[in-house]
Amino acid sequence: MTEAIIAIITVALIVFIYIGSYVLNRRVPAPYQKVDEATCGACSNYACGVKQKLSEER
Repeated sequence: MTEAIIAIITVALIVFIYIGSYVLNRRVPAPYQKVDEATCGACSNYACGVKQKLSEER
């Protein structure tokens, strides 16, 4: 019985931390950085949103 209560409390704590960090992260504005096209072209991440936005502008 004690193990079940500890397991439930642990899962509830993990869910609470996840939801709390999500809410706190939504309040913080994203930093704005101007991206240099030359350095962005050297990146190998094809799923990068910045790279997709730059290729649409070209």
